[in-house]
Amino acid sequence: MAIEPTELNKKYSKYVWLAMCAVFLVIAVFSYYHIFVKNDFWVVKQIPCDPQTEACFVSECESNDPNCDTTEPYKKIKVPSKYAGSDFNSLNCQENSSNCEIVTCQEDTVDAGERCFE
Repeated sequence: MAIEPTELNKKYSKYVWLAMCAVFLVIAVFSYYHIFVKNDFWVVKQIPCDPQTEACFVSECESNDPNCDTTEPYKKIKVPSKYAGSDFNSLNCQENSSNCEIVTCQEDTVDAGERCFE
């Protein structure tokens, strides 16, 4: 015995689809606003690090990745995109600056594909 869709079920299914589309549209507009209008994201750049005096990161690579360097220690600078400017190569960060952050290797700052330099 098959269940026949009633007019009421058809009516509610239209509202469910309409609500799902509205939620998707709100998420898309919210994301666009924060990324492109407010520039509300972080720009991260790797800079040289001296492992003698600082806790440095080093990349963990697949053995077949020729572009990855597992010997060069680095630290990271994080800058909100609105302060980063348009030239990524000239991006730098001064100590005690409120517009950027220098990130050294700690247990809670290690991302996937990297480890602390030993």
